[in-house]
Amino acid sequence: MNTGFLGGLVFVLVFAGMILVHELGHFIAARLLRIEVEEFGIGFPPRLLRLWRGKGTILVGKKCLVLPLNFDLPFDPKTSLHRPVDATADSVKGRLVLRTIAFAATEDGQYRPDPLPEHDPASARPGAAPVKHSKDFPKPGEIHVSGILNEARPGTEVTLNWIPLGGFNRIKGEDDPSVPGGMAAASPWKRIAVLLAGPTMNLLAAVVAYTFLFYQIGVPNTHIVVIAEVSPGSPAEMAGIKTGDTVLTAAGESIPSVSRLQAIIRAHLDQPVSLNLQRGDQQIETSVTPLSSRTKRQGAMGVLLGNPLHPTSSWFETISPSFDATYGSIRELLALPGQIVAGAIQPQEAQLAGPRSIWNLFQQTVSRDVQSRETPSTSETQQPTNYTLMAVISLTISLGILNLLPIPALDGGRILFTLPEIIVRRRIPAKFEAIVHGVGLMIFMALLGYFYILDFIHPVTINLP
Repeated sequence: MNTGFLGGLVFVLVFAGMILVHELGHFIAARLLRIEVEEFGIGFPPRLLRLWRGKGTILVGKKCLVLPLNFDLPFDPKTSLHRPVDATADSVKGRLVLRTIAFAATEDGQYRPDPLPEHDPASARPGAAPVKHSKDFPKPGEIHVSGILNEARPGTEVTLNWIPLGGFNRIKGEDDPSVPGGMAAASPWKRIAVLLAGPTMNLLAAVVAYTFLFYQIGVPNTHIVVIAEVSPGSPAEMAGIKTGDTVLTAAGESIPSVSRLQAIIRAHLDQPVSLNLQRGDQQIETSVTPLSSRTKRQGAMGVLLGNPLHPTSSWFETISPSFDATYGSIRELLALPGQIVAGAIQPQEAQLAGPRSIWNLFQQTVSRDVQSRETPSTSETQQPTNYTLMAVISLTISLGILNLLPIPALDGGRILFTLPEIIVRRRIPAKFEAIVHGVGLMIFMALLGYFYILDFIHPVTINLP
């Protein structure tokens, strides 16, 4: 089977999905915190069509009226506040649902409110619909509301756009604190919550992907370390280590996790390390010398470490291990800079993967995963691979962490500018912040473009096990 097209399709869907999930996090948080989102776009402009407009609200005097689904106000709410309006509404489950609305007018050009319900309806201004008493059963559209338009939230437009690479939010007043109901006018805690929601959604997506993976292959026992693979000609092969061996101790120390064994190996480069292994019913003593001359991808010992898997029939059993696995992946990612500084990893081995490298990666993972499902299994231990899903998990975690970095224009940079308002009760001027984010975005995009060019010229080679 030719998997080239399938690999390309997976590449596009994964990138679009990661960005869309990120923006969905911002959208949900903003809506929950009553920060108005003017548009939630699927894909990037130009616009193809509007799917729907969500429900909104207007405040006429002190009365809140609900705007029905797909209702478009006949005027621009940004320029029409504090003007008198006439509206008709229906009573639905105790709430007033708007039916019609128009600017109010009187013969002398002055606005006068309608009489209260206890007044005689005949005294209302000419042409006004009679005000209904609460004892009257309202007919559709016969509840009349007049007053000053104090607030207008027209509802979020959900749009479909031509460029299918993610999505975006157009949040009201994102950089202008003077816009009521907007992002910049919200409290600092609300702004931080909205900014954190995007990366958090990426990390939660990784948790969900891990639950799916563990449901397919089984839940790993992270307290037991096994040798998943031994490279030919490696120090491990020369020491007699075999695939399937369980590592009990290393350098006289019990091994409770993969990370602990890796730490011991790094601490004993070019030195013999005693290992106690369990192979079937036998315990085997051996010694191996991890070599500093081997690259990170080769491994100092030349082994792939893993954990034994226990089949599960319940999604619930996969939840806790999925959070643990996501946390472990985050720790490994955050530890990379320190390992580079310490010399444990060479900078070229930690080179970031750009679009071309990731494209090549998905070509490999999809091909291997398809092959593993087309080729009949030759042994009980041979199982279909899930390299594509593991790559998706790694990328979505990387995107979440990247956006939390304190770089201007990214979520982390915007959070950084919000902290002084909490700590010293003083807000950084909005214009200055906008300039910093604008300049930071240009620098970031320039560096990103340079990095992408290098990636196309010298893509990262990622060899699957």
